[in-house]
Parts: sequence; structure tokens; C-alpha cells
Amino acid sequence: MKKVTKIRMAISALLLTGGSIAQGQAVPTATPSMAPNSSGLNFSPLDGVFHYSLSRPQIAQHGYYGPSQTTYSTVLSGDAAYTAKSAARPFNMVFAGGVSLSNQSGQGTTSFWNVAASQGYVTRSWIFNVSDSFSFLPQSPTTGLSGIPGVGDLGAIPVQGPVEGPAGGVLSAAGNRIGNTVNGGVERQIDHATSISGNGSWSVLRFLGSNSGAIDNTQVSATVALNRRLDNRSSVSVNAARSVFTYTGTGSGFIEPDIETRGVNLSYQRLLSRSLSVNVSAGPQWITSSDSGVIPDKLDVAATASVSYSRGLTNASVSYSRGVNGGSGVLPGALSDSISASLGHSYGRNWVAGLNAAYSHTAGLGQLAFGIPTAPTNLVYDTVFGGAQVTRRISAHFSGYLSFEAQNQSNNFSLPTQNAARNALNGTSQTFGIGVTFSPRSTRLGQF
Repeated sequence: MKKVTKIRMAISALLLTGGSIAQGQAVPTATPSMAPNSSGLNFSPLDGVFHYSLSRPQIAQHGYYGPSQTTYSTVLSGDAAYTAKSAARPFNMVFAGGVSLSNQSGQGTTSFWNVAASQGYVTRSWIFNVSDSFSFLPQSPTTGLSGIPGVGDLGAIPVQGPVEGPAGGVLSAAGNRIGNTVNGGVERQIDHATSISGNGSWSVLRFLGSNSGAIDNTQVSATVALNRRLDNRSSVSVNAARSVFTYTGTGSGFIEPDIETRGVNLSYQRLLSRSLSVNVSAGPQWITSSDSGVIPDKLDVAATASVSYSRGLTNASVSYSRGVNGGSGVLPGALSDSISASLGHSYGRNWVAGLNAAYSHTAGLGQLAFGIPTAPTNLVYDTVFGGAQVTRRISAHFSGYLSFEAQNQSNNFSLPTQNAARNALNGTSQTFGIGVTFSPRSTRLGQF
């Protein structure tokens, strides 16, 4: 049981913690050995077998390329996962990707790729971990493991995709983008209940094409923590964190100042039952920049909170986060409040339903300087999206699905030239998907 728990912890760290670090939030840094005796994440079988699925979706999008425009595309996609059984050298890999063939002239063929891998090394007193999360996307990620709505990877088990990485946040139509986060961590056990840990990460967001109008960014972060297990169900940690954001690109029209954040956070984890767990972290966050005239120095609060439930055929989670991030290519640094929720349930052997929704309020750190009396101090975006998918078993290895996703984004101030430069989406769009999935090694419907 302890062996399985350690492997599940490694998966949780790879898929959940890595993405939050990339966004510059106040991340609870309790490490695998300091966490309660279950991760609360019910993922693919821990059997050392390579699991995969192949899908053939047909997608219709309304409103994405214009208020009254509907587009259609044929997609070939696939997912894969592998988890090694070794407790001393745990390895995890997750992949989601595909090719979209548009039926409209001028839109051509696009592709999307998301892959994450983590390698750990565990001794009696030390834990080492290195992970890398990479995504190549033609649009801002939203729901599902790939971040692309309608491709059939919104399953019964809530697993976050690239929406939690540097490409997530404010929705933009800036075209192809690359997001990559490399993370490394080490923990030293002091006694049976106490450890110290350190973590460092490097994250980039790059937009391809000279006419994207987006702002590229790079983030470097470091965290040092003292962790204490209170009992078999609870743990606490206190950490000091520092992040530096640098910017390039043409979206802003001028050179953006570097941004630095520093903070001290207190984290608490509690396993309320075998099915329910809670995680809370909060602390002050100092925000400074290399040009206080553009981005004034300020003291704010960074926080995260989450509740996870997993029992039998039902999986659910609700989370909240507040903190500074890179701005998603639209803003040169931003302070975001985000809420997300997911729910999945299997109905016997033949039906699976999955739901996912998120809302974020993102305020730019830089002050607007248009010389217009009615202009607000900061540019603010309100973003909401959600998706639902129903999957039905057809045979032992084949299933079919129907999915729907909607997204809406608005801002508090815009000019025609500003909208063209930043390529931020404004308005509502819907995506409908239908497809067939082949999963030769599936152990539960809707997952590989």
C-alpha cells in the first residue's frame, strides 16, 4: 500500500503542482512523504503497462472566429499514459495530442500536443524529482487533458491539462504557442515527521509567427520549505517563494519591465476521510518591478485552496487560487483570482459523464496610459468556460462520446488597435464534438 501511495503522490505532483508553479501562485509545498496517507487522485492503473487510446472526433465551433460564423473540422487524436511501479525510482508520463483538419478554406491544418513526464528517486532520507511539461497549441487551452475542447478527453477522472500551465489564463487568438515548464525538487527527511525541501522551476511561453501580436514571457521560480506531519491525516508547511518574470515580443508596443514576486506562505493539508481531502495555503506576496512608473510596487495576498473527493465511481474537486502570473501573452504580468470545479461519474460499465468549469478574474499589473479620461487604471479580463462529455461503451475496446464546451470573455476597456495587437478574445463561443474512441488496454470506460 505504501508503494502505491508514493507512486500516486508522484503523479499528483506532476499533474497538479507543476502547473500551479508555472502560474506563479502560492503553491503548498508539502512533499510526498509529508502529505497525508493518500493523494486523493485516482488515475490510471499503477501496473507498469503503457495505456493508450485513439479517437476520431468531428467538431463544430460557433462564434470562435466571429459572432455568426460556424466552422467544422475533422480531428485525429490520441492519449497515452505510463506509470512505473518502482517506489524507489517512480516514473510517470502523460500524453495528449492530435491533428485537426478544417473543412473551411483559409484555416488549413493545425495540431496540438501536450506531454508531461516526471522522474523521481527515493532513498531513506532523500527524495529527488525532475519533471517537464510541454505543450504546443493553436489556441488558448480550456477543458480536457489536451486543453482542446471536443476531442473526447474530458473523462470521469478530473486531470488538469495545459490550462494550468503558462499558456492558460486569459483567452487569446494569437495562433500557435509553445509552453514549457521544467521543475526540479529535493527533500531531506530530518526525523520521522519533519523535513526540509527545495524546488526550482523554469517556465516559458512563446508565440510563433512575427504577426502574433502577443507578449512572450519567461518565469524563474524558487521555493524553500519546512514541512511537518502532524499525524497520519494532517501536515503543515511554511515556505518562502520567489519568482521573476521577463518579457519579449511585440504585443505591448514597448519594452516591458521585469516583475519580481516574493512571499511567505503557510500551508495545511488534511485528509478528512478516505474519500475527502482539503488543502489550504496563504501568505503575503510582495510585487516589485524594474520600472515602478509602469508597474507600481505593491503588497498583496497569494492563496490556494482545494477540496478533492474520490469514492467508488465518483470523482470531484473544487479549487481556488490567487496570485501573480505571466499574463498569458495578453498582459505584461497579471494578478488573477481563479475558481475551477470538476465532476465525473461512471454509471455502471457502459456510461460515463464528466463536467468541468472555471472562472478567472485577471487584472493587469501595468497601468494603462492611453491619455483617455474614462480609461481605467488597469486592464481587467473576466474569463469563464465549461465543458461536459457523455461516453457510451460500444464494445470491449470501442466507445462513443458527445461533448459540449462554451467559453466567454470580456474586458473593462478596449480600443480597436489594442484588440488587434493583443489578440484577446471577446465574446462567446461554443464547441460541439462527437467521436469514436479505441482503447485496447482500458480498465475503465472513458479513460486509458
